[in-house]
Amino acid sequence: MKNKKGLYLLQTILGITFIIIGGFILNSEETKMLSGLFIGIGSAGTALGLGWFIQSLVIPESKMKKLQRQKAIEQIDERNIRIRERTGYMAGKIIDYVFMGFILVLGFMGVDKVIIAIAALVLVIKFVLVIFLSSYYAKNM
Repeated sequence: MKNKKGLYLLQTILGITFIIIGGFILNSEETKMLSGLFIGIGSAGTALGLGWFIQSLVIPESKMKKLQRQKAIEQIDERNIRIRERTGYMAGKIIDYVFMGFILVLGFMGVDKVIIAIAALVLVIKFVLVIFLSSYYAKNM
């Protein structure tokens, strides 16, 4: 566990280094995209490294192993699988309506018709995938 704490601190330090490089060294107009990439990767690395380090300090190793075993059991539990499937299905249905509203808002805003057509095409592709995958899983399950 002590070795992992060192790796988490190293990840945090590397993340901070990436943020500094992206924010202060790569600050010219030509390297603007690269600067954003460094800042993004650095922020993620810092947040994850710091979070895992604090978690390793707060939760003892024995309790962590126990939690990992419990999580492994719950991941293959049929009830939890069904809950995740139903949750994903309902979230997908809700996002469909939100996306339809978004397409309507784009139309009311006077956005270029090509952009509206692309957004509508994404929605149509999603509906075609639902039909195809429903048929596929009905045959294979």
